[in-house]
Amino acid sequence: MLYRNTAILVTFYKFTFQLTKPHAMVFSRLTIFFVLFFSGISCTNDPSPWAFSYPGDAFTDSALLDLRYLNEDYAGQHGFIGLSEDGESFLREDGEPIRFWPVNGGSATRSMDNEELAWHARFLAKQGVNMNRWHGSINPAGKGTRLFEIDTAEAVFIWRFVAAMKREGIYTTISPFWAHNGHMGGWVPEAWGIEGYSGKDDLWEVMYFNDRLKEAYKQWVKYLYTEENPYTGVPLRDEPAVALVQIKNEDGVFFWTMQGIRPELERLVGRLFAEWTVEKYGSLAAAYQAWEGEKLVKDDPVTGILGIYPTWEMVQEVAGGKAARLADQTEFYAHRQRGFYNEIHDFYRYELGCRQLINPNNWKTASPEKLNDLERYTYLDCEVPAVNRYYDPGHYGENNGWRIDPGHFYQGISCLKQPLRLPVNVKQTAGAPFLVTESGWNLPHIYQSEAPSLIGAYQSLTGVDGFYWFSISSRDYMEFPYFEFTKDTAGMYAMNRWTYSTPGGIAQFPAYALMYRNGYIRQGEVMVHEVRNLESLWRRESPLISEESSFDPNRDQLDGIDPMDVHSELNPYAFLTGPVKATYGGDPAETYITDQLPELVDMESGTVESVTGELFLDHRHGIFRFESEKAAGLAGFLGTKGNFSMEDLSVRTSNHYISIGVVSMDQLPLDESSRILVQTGTTYRPLGWEQEEAQYVRGNDTLQGYTILNTGKMPWMAQPTRVEITLRNRNINRAVLLDLAGYPVRELDVKRRGDALLVDLPPESLYVMLMK
Repeated sequence: MLYRNTAILVTFYKFTFQLTKPHAMVFSRLTIFFVLFFSGISCTNDPSPWAFSYPGDAFTDSALLDLRYLNEDYAGQHGFIGLSEDGESFLREDGEPIRFWPVNGGSATRSMDNEELAWHARFLAKQGVNMNRWHGSINPAGKGTRLFEIDTAEAVFIWRFVAAMKREGIYTTISPFWAHNGHMGGWVPEAWGIEGYSGKDDLWEVMYFNDRLKEAYKQWVKYLYTEENPYTGVPLRDEPAVALVQIKNEDGVFFWTMQGIRPELERLVGRLFAEWTVEKYGSLAAAYQAWEGEKLVKDDPVTGILGIYPTWEMVQEVAGGKAARLADQTEFYAHRQRGFYNEIHDFYRYELGCRQLINPNNWKTASPEKLNDLERYTYLDCEVPAVNRYYDPGHYGENNGWRIDPGHFYQGISCLKQPLRLPVNVKQTAGAPFLVTESGWNLPHIYQSEAPSLIGAYQSLTGVDGFYWFSISSRDYMEFPYFEFTKDTAGMYAMNRWTYSTPGGIAQFPAYALMYRNGYIRQGEVMVHEVRNLESLWRRESPLISEESSFDPNRDQLDGIDPMDVHSELNPYAFLTGPVKATYGGDPAETYITDQLPELVDMESGTVESVTGELFLDHRHGIFRFESEKAAGLAGFLGTKGNFSMEDLSVRTSNHYISIGVVSMDQLPLDESSRILVQTGTTYRPLGWEQEEAQYVRGNDTLQGYTILNTGKMPWMAQPTRVEITLRNRNINRAVLLDLAGYPVRELDVKRRGDALLVDLPPESLYVMLMK
């Protein structure tokens, strides 16, 4: 659909981006003038979309919105990041608590020169970011390499990245290895000497069993952490700006890929399992007796090899000798994986001398119900457990793991209407912090703007300690979120599925990063604390409460498997009321379940309230409300109701869908504050985007959604804001519209009604500052 004045806006937008970066900065304010003139005036009379055109930034003091001040002068200024006394939160070395608003953004910086990288780090800090994850590969890459070589170019990229982020008060998480073939340079050489693996093979699960690959890993990270960083003069092991070391990314013995290992590795696993079994029972004969004679075809007791059940069997109900043998295989897997993490943790800590906190992994399992607790158990010897968990758009089509093409199907349901899939609904390990190290509302979601408000609020409530948005793929906003080599005969391009450098993504950070990092939403009391004995884990018994899984288009491709098929004895809406914890290795009689759940979860009306009383979700209508002393707001399908009243804030809107955050900038209550940010987010689509209602058959299910007809082109077109707010506050008498970089554009008309201030937000608003 085309809108009045859009053609003029797009012509001017294209002109500015044909300029060099310095000249584009000169024209940036002029761009905003044209955007406001053409789209703003138009929207006043006709609610047409406006072009989202970022003006660039020289980072001057005239900006009214800049969250750089939340960060330290430089990351690590007050020493290494440690843990609170109860082990569940992060502290600086000087004892001050610290909260992280993290992103995944390392790979985007490879193509930046030093000046661009410095600018990018400053941009992230301004948006509220204080942690950035480098997810890369320190291993040798591709044909002609040898296993114990180091990718020194990757090490230099990491060192430069750490230094640049450090200068802007942004800590770094380093993820140095992923077993995906693409992170091996697309090719595993036979010269690596990993029996059974070469060419385009992935190395899933190999490192848990293959000592040669494990020793190579140690060699790679030794170089990375002990060589002097030429950009700082300090080896990473001594660098407090590196907050977290990840051992590996997305791998584990309890996922489906374990049943696809190569025969050579399967025999090695079978030999190690037999050795473990003999140690437990004294002999294989005694083990067979304990297993009631249960044997597998691949058992070879003479050579000391036991067959292993495929992962499928681990998620089924079994009995008798098979159940006993499968419990032993499960226990063996768990000890093997935990032992690996323990060994590598101690290698980092004691042999390399790394002082950082260590995360073992972040992966999911074949069954959240039966295997997730096992996965988390294997993390216990490291300080920080984590998971990667996305809110997926239900996107299907060829190559949907990395691109969005015309002809693809997606559902695009708001998380507000299926909140059990909220990525921070996690069962946290008691006595440890918990991170979600990759997540986001991936494109082609149109409801991205709900995400920062939901995450900022619910991770505050539940005590989740960091949510890493995936991924930042540009120096600011992605000017061309398409793959240039994919242009088809109709002139359309495939779109980047994973970018969060969007108007609905990183543009929505400031209000909610500020709210979360300043603790404006209270953490609730523990609602459920499940204590599990280890035998129940080995038997893969269902816990009292389970997380829902997330769908990964690159890994969840097994026919007949529904990753969302999860059953809980307790109502899983408990995740939305307050923290849910678990202890692995204890007396189940010590399990605690609050008696408040029936009061907070109303299944008949479709509503859930937090135990703190500050968060309220109507998932039947898709409306979220948060209200605390220093922050208040709404998100979702607000136009279905139109008017909302809270203690200090009232909102009137005709927007079908919008997020609205009102957040104190000076840490004073909203009714006393002298500076308040009003941030809105609507829906955003590329110019010319087209779709039509459609159905898609997946397995036995027929999904309702949309077929993409045209992926459009830049710029992003934003639905206009149609909101009037009334705020109870005597101190504020001004409202200033800000541009997309946080600089003042113009004063807005305000009205007073006693103690209340009334502001009619302009259609083109994203940020409005209320001031004295």
